[in-house]
Amino acid sequence: MANANVMAGASRLKHAIRTLQERWRSTAESWNDSVRRRFADRYIQPMDPAITAALIGMQKMGDVLDRVRRDCSDRSEAS
Repeated sequence: MANANVMAGASRLKHAIRTLQERWRSTAESWNDSVRRRFADRYIQPMDPAITAALIGMQKMGDVLDRVRRDCSDRSEAS
């Protein structure tokens, strides 16, 4: 169950970043100046590696939770 929660969070994060990227691209039609570029450099672009790292971390956490669940299950069956 815990892994499902982690993976659901990862899925929500992916969806949110896709939505942000789509909406950010749509601003280029009406906002295309140096302020927009500076905003993108300062706030939008740095999110990509941070989000990638977060998703990798969530996947690893899900894997650990799966392992813990299996290990605990194996121990209770051995009793």
